[in-house]
Amino acid sequence: MTISYDDTRTKEFRLKLFPTNFAETKAFYAEKLMYPILDEWNREDGDRGVMFDTGVAIIELLTPAKEKIVGCNVSLEVGDVWSLWSKLEGDPAIAYGLKDNPWGDSSFGILDPDGFQITFFTRHLKTVDEGSNDAPNVA
Repeated sequence: MTISYDDTRTKEFRLKLFPTNFAETKAFYAEKLMYPILDEWNREDGDRGVMFDTGVAIIELLTPAKEKIVGCNVSLEVGDVWSLWSKLEGDPAIAYGLKDNPWGDSSFGILDPDGFQITFFTRHLKTVDEGSNDAPNVA
């Protein structure tokens, strides 16, 4: 039996994080990044969680804390990385400052309270090189 793209096509992307300090990490996503809460629970058995809407994905914080996952980060495309940078510039959570990347976007990174890196980026508009056959003919 062969699996096709229709079988594995993703309808929702959900990133699950297991913070060491649940309240601090929740405040980071809710108050610093201003992501709205979609759902939240705190059950008697210590099962606690919160889901944030990033626009195209869900960030889900869960307890109890499990072993820390290393070697991964997430990149989120936003409409205006420069405006977002102007609001967060100088924040102690900045991992690296705003930069233009040779692959055609501008980005900066921020760390959540557990050190999980989030890169925000905006793609540059495609430009046409002067002298190119693709350049529009403007009289």
